[in-house]
Amino acid sequence: MTLNQPIYCITSDVDWASDYCIGDFLQLTRGFGVTPTLFATHESRVLNAFANTNPDDVGVHPNFRPNSSHGSDYLSIIDHVFRLYPNAATFRSHGYFDSSDILEEMANRGVRYDSNLCLYLQPNIVPLRLAVPNITRLPVFWEDDSHWMHTGGDWNLRNYLDAFTSPGLKIIDVHPISVCLNIPSEEHYQKVRGHAKTVSAGNLEALRHKGAGARSFLTELIEFVKSRGQRFYTLREIYKAFPVESFLAADTRTERRQSVHSDEEHAKYWKMTEAERQEFLKDSYRQRDARDKYATSRDYHARELEIQAIARNLGDKGGILDLGCGNGYTLISLASQLRGWKLVGVDFSENLIEGARHLAAQERDRLQSSPEFICADAIRYIGSVRDSSVKYVISERFVQNLPTVEWQKGIAREIHRILEPGGRFLMCEGSLDGFRALNDLRGKVGLSIIPETSADNVTAIRIDSDEFERHVTSEIGFKLIGKFGFSQYFIISRVLHPLMVAPMGPRFDSPFNELARLIQENMGFDPGYGSNYLWVLEKPRA
Repeated sequence: MTLNQPIYCITSDVDWASDYCIGDFLQLTRGFGVTPTLFATHESRVLNAFANTNPDDVGVHPNFRPNSSHGSDYLSIIDHVFRLYPNAATFRSHGYFDSSDILEEMANRGVRYDSNLCLYLQPNIVPLRLAVPNITRLPVFWEDDSHWMHTGGDWNLRNYLDAFTSPGLKIIDVHPISVCLNIPSEEHYQKVRGHAKTVSAGNLEALRHKGAGARSFLTELIEFVKSRGQRFYTLREIYKAFPVESFLAADTRTERRQSVHSDEEHAKYWKMTEAERQEFLKDSYRQRDARDKYATSRDYHARELEIQAIARNLGDKGGILDLGCGNGYTLISLASQLRGWKLVGVDFSENLIEGARHLAAQERDRLQSSPEFICADAIRYIGSVRDSSVKYVISERFVQNLPTVEWQKGIAREIHRILEPGGRFLMCEGSLDGFRALNDLRGKVGLSIIPETSADNVTAIRIDSDEFERHVTSEIGFKLIGKFGFSQYFIISRVLHPLMVAPMGPRFDSPFNELARLIQENMGFDPGYGSNYLWVLEKPRA
């Protein structure tokens, strides 16, 4: 699930309601297969029974207002509610009362998330990181008494469907008395509030409002959500599914998936000798966190699409040689799908090969093949491989990072030499044509042009499709079996995404990119837009 869609959750502030009220509310939600999260104010037989079967779905609802029955100061109040429910996983204060002292004490009690803020009908609500470490706030979207105060008692759900179907968290906050008695207004609430602790089957009909109110609205809302094939999550499920770090401005998860270079180094690279360029590249990879599976790919959604495309173009069982394998993530992914294949990865970076061996050991239990990783210069290594001895050769951004076009053509010739007749070279590299087409589209809609090389991407020499394809087919002897790309993914992630979040910058871990990948996975892998192409080249049989 993603927050590009509404994510629904029902919570309830118990507010000293009678067991009959609480039970009535739970019976209503249970009838729809919904588990709410309850915030408890007092000892309750019904609440205790619910907590026994749903221990993660009971929080505390302390009252920090003056003359509180929970205590005379914030520490005694917190002590009181935790004596009642010592395993409470979350809290919401009565009246949303808040302070840094309260949060710090809650964190000390093991609370890791709260729902102590109401943003009435605000779209695009996301988890919030609080100043107090370790506590995430999951704000309320709709509350029953806030609704009658804001709307004057308009309980027609159709008037609010645009809000309830907008993206973001849709945490509902209701009170058992409001639901049980179908309270429609502040006036009605004031008439019945004195009965909160004594509502029972005997006086229910006399107290319950007969028209539209909180109960009818909640029931209609649940029915609407269910009719759309969507479900209600518990507060804990939302906390687990949406770590707050993924909504922060700093894209910290990608920091060591990119080597940092200056503009001066970028300019200097193109004046280096071929050997110096190779050493520069090798030094760049020393900066990466090789134990991060995406160490060589900040755009990890695009990387997963590449791996899918490669897997789809493997035929009969045979050995795979991955040239410039980096930290081995592609081979490890394939090893989880292919039983008993010989998989060999070669890379000249000691750092990345060490990472590859670590990742393989970490994933050992789910692998169906055992990849081998060799630290060696891939060009020298391939020179030692005998003719017609390898079924598949794969590369991902290995060819484009070679120091010259001549080196690129030379490695293609060597790969043709070592492939068996009928063997395939699965070349996943940067396409100059796709890169320029995407830039052309970006320019037309007012986005900046991405430079072909820069301090962020120093070494790329992308493939000129016409020239390279002519060379490998006419001069080397490959047959071009297919050419694949991820146009839909790149149009969404590199054009729509930055347009939608401007003036903020796009992020690789954005839900936009996640949805773009999902869409691409369910469409053809068509080339055209975006640098990432997969060329499938086959060595003809004699």
